[in-house]
Amino acid sequence: MIEVRSPAVGKVLEVLVAIGDSVGPGDELLVVESMKMEIPVIAPGPGTIREIKVSAGAQVQADQIVALLE
Repeated sequence: MIEVRSPAVGKVLEVLVAIGDSVGPGDELLVVESMKMEIPVIAPGPGTIREIKVSAGAQVQADQIVALLE
């Protein structure tokens, strides 16, 4: 299991993937807004989305797990 973490404190603007989606390294999974900047959260490697732990509008902390890849 690969843990995908938020790079910064902020608000989730949108989730771009769904459970079961296949992703590759560098694919955008979601977008976090922090200090009026949009920061993409990217897949660290290839895998399948097993769990999405946040939804659009949710507040996240830096280094919080936002998704799990398998």
